[in-house]
Formats: sequence, C-alpha cells, structure tokens
Amino acid sequence: MLTIALSILLGLFQTAVPQTGTVFGIVKLPGAGKLQAARVALLPSKYIEVWNKQVQQRLDNYWEIFKPDLAVNRERFADLDRMAHVEAFRYITSTMRREMGEGASKLITDPSANGQFEFRGVPFGTYQVLVQATFNGQDVVWSRPLEVQTDVPIFVDLGKPVS
Repeated sequence: MLTIALSILLGLFQTAVPQTGTVFGIVKLPGAGKLQAARVALLPSKYIEVWNKQVQQRLDNYWEIFKPDLAVNRERFADLDRMAHVEAFRYITSTMRREMGEGASKLITDPSANGQFEFRGVPFGTYQVLVQATFNGQDVVWSRPLEVQTDVPIFVDLGKPVS
C-alpha cells in the first residue's frame, strides 16, 4: 500500500515540474572580422511565424521599391536581404520585450566577448535561434530552427549567416 501511495505521489510531482533544457552556442564570424556587437534571441513557436512574416514582408516591400535598380544590379539583392533580416530581428526582439516584459530577458541575451551564449531553463518545445551581429561595420543575421526535447544541453551550430 505504501509503495502505491509513493508511486502516485512521485507521478504527481514529476508532472508538476516543467521539463526544461539548456541551449548554448558560439557566434563565429565569417572571415577574420572582429565582433563589434551581437545579440542572440531564442524565439518560442509563438514568435517564429511573426519573424518569418516580418522578413518576407520587408523583402516584398524592398522588391517593389527597388525593382528597377535590382534589374540592373542583381548583387544589391544581398544588401536588401541583409537589411530585411536585421530590421525583422529588431522588430521581433522589440515585440518580445513589449509582450513578455521581464520574461523576455530569459530569451534575449548578449554573447560573451568570445561569442558564447547560453539559455538555461528553456521549456521543451520548438524554437528559432536568431543572432544579429555587427562586425567590420556590417550587420549579419543567423537563423536556426531548434527542438528542445531533452535536459541534455543542446549546442547550436549557427553555420553561415542567412544575410
């Protein structure tokens, strides 16, 4: 009888504790650039769609505005793509701060001087890791999808910037 009661009590306790994980990574700059500033955001699923819409809306707007110039100078699209990602990053982090208040500080951080970042106590779920960095006077953005489904720390390999 005591074993059954203990099993039930442990079962209730385990469901009451939210499962969380840790996400960490390193911002590595392309080439031999020097990091001037950086910000890392871990977007919960609620904000991933907003992020994607903001990037696409900005690209569509830039396309309409700069279409004649892009027809002649196709290499300018990379600049507009970078601009769309940087502006969307600023928008989404601002929105998260406004809507989440102090809770946003658990999902937005500045990496250390050597580029390392870490998020602890991340509830299990789907996320998007965004990094906006300035180096050699130029802004770049990285974006990586991420599933947190374990309490084992997850290393995020940022790869190449998306912009």
